[in-house]
Amino acid sequence: MNTREMREQAAALLSVAETELEKGEVDSFNRMITEAQEKMEQADTFDQAATKMAALKGDFDRPLNPVPVTSNDVAIYDPTDTTARIKANYKPASWVKGLPAMAQPLWVQDLCGDNVKDEARFMSDTFVKWFQSPSDDFFWKTASPDEAKAMQEDTDKLLCPVD
Repeated sequence: MNTREMREQAAALLSVAETELEKGEVDSFNRMITEAQEKMEQADTFDQAATKMAALKGDFDRPLNPVPVTSNDVAIYDPTDTTARIKANYKPASWVKGLPAMAQPLWVQDLCGDNVKDEARFMSDTFVKWFQSPSDDFFWKTASPDEAKAMQEDTDKLLCPVD
């Protein structure tokens, strides 16, 4: 039952309650009024829950950084760059040196060649496999050499540079 039907039932209960009051049946009137209030409160609760769900779905469906944000990135971003069509290993000028393919911003990955996109996808899938494995040891025992290499891509030097 949807909230519209609940509200219609509450309205019908109110009209029945009105006729009961005209007959002088106060107990029946009070019971009908209470039922109508409960139906309306229940409909309001469902509407509030649906509103929260819609808001959360909107947050999850929002794209993650589809275009550059900082002015430095905007300066080197070229949405008309089509070099990736002819070069499978192409990395655009906006490529962040030192970061593996999967760690590149999404708008940079969109401009990359097919081989680089495949590498990013493989690295992401390997990370998900590692994350979902029952234990760290289990992953490393069952990982292929390519998966082990993908997990050992080093980005620590960017986060903690050594003097």
